[in-house]
Amino acid sequence: MILLGSFLHHDELADILGRALEDRLIPGDAPRLKTIVNLSSYIGRVYSTWFAENLLHHIRGHAVQSRSVRTKGELKDLIVSNPYYTSPRVDELIARYRKFPEDYYRETPYEGRVFTAGEPARYVGSRRIKRIRRIAEKCARRIVDYIVDQIRRRADELAIERALRLGIAKDQLITPPEEMVAEFQHAERRILKSIRDGLFVAAMPQFYIDDVVGIRVLVDPESGQKFEEWIGQASDLTIVDEKHFSGDFSGRNMVVAWRLPTDRLLLSPPDARASETLVRRAVAPDPAALHKLYEEFVRSASGHVRFEILTIDYEQVLEAEIGRSQHEDHVRAQRDRKEYTGRLAQNVEALMVYLFSFAQSSLADLDELPIKLRGSYLDDYLAGLLRELYAPGYQTGGLTF
Repeated sequence: MILLGSFLHHDELADILGRALEDRLIPGDAPRLKTIVNLSSYIGRVYSTWFAENLLHHIRGHAVQSRSVRTKGELKDLIVSNPYYTSPRVDELIARYRKFPEDYYRETPYEGRVFTAGEPARYVGSRRIKRIRRIAEKCARRIVDYIVDQIRRRADELAIERALRLGIAKDQLITPPEEMVAEFQHAERRILKSIRDGLFVAAMPQFYIDDVVGIRVLVDPESGQKFEEWIGQASDLTIVDEKHFSGDFSGRNMVVAWRLPTDRLLLSPPDARASETLVRRAVAPDPAALHKLYEEFVRSASGHVRFEILTIDYEQVLEAEIGRSQHEDHVRAQRDRKEYTGRLAQNVEALMVYLFSFAQSSLADLDELPIKLRGSYLDDYLAGLLRELYAPGYQTGGLTF
């Protein structure tokens, strides 16, 4: 099932999401979903900031400063404000950004923190937390990719059975388009039956999603060497996966497992502002109950979290934010490149979005799930469900609100 590596209690969250897919939530699942998503989101901001500060202080010195940013425009403005060097490509990118800022998704929400050093202040790294909607979409995409693979396998089995009945090899089989569609739909119904029977999730492999928390580190030859020293000496850190990118985008991406500083987290409960938000989201009835819940949540969590670290040079940062590999273009391409958009895929995405949206709503519990994978829904119905989460009593149609 889906394991959000940057979240605490990710195994328990995976179990809840699995039961939701098969429409077999048990009492307590919905409130627990709220607890895991919201407290993990808060704690992720805390531990990733500590981690990034410690790392960047080592490779850049203790003069590193940081501040939070809320839009991609703030991040992009900082990156282009004081270039480290010039080159034809660097000059081209910055000139184009300054001339046509409206082309660069500047209003995109960004939950992050940027780190600067030197005088004038220059970008040296950042920490970002993936937004809840993007987490839901990514969970859905992993599940749908698996479903498509299973449907193809079962459709292939049907084709083999038909070839055997005809006494020919499968590669000699000529299938009319309408029969291929029928076999695909039949395979899809088999998947739905396994979901209805509670057999689908048990057969799923584990899919880790490790980029909920991401730390980007700007490196040059000197700071890159210091980064390698720091990574090599960190006794509480393990590199789980590593990739080197080239082409439109160049950089080194690592998935790491980091042992949480539990004692330090226990001394950093939600402050008054965060507590107000969490109480409003019905995570706990009041700040005192929230404080107790937080302590239990941290103490009972597994010891490690997983997240991504990307090392990248200055020109490639520009490419990632305003150039060939601009992140927002990549997100749009992912959304447009859906291979399978049938009812089952639409329902998986709608369910994931609803569950994570519920976690951030003021609704305390769910009597039942309003989205079943076997159901048929129009977009108006799904949009209405999300509106109801955040504006209880709102109804569509006529003038009734």
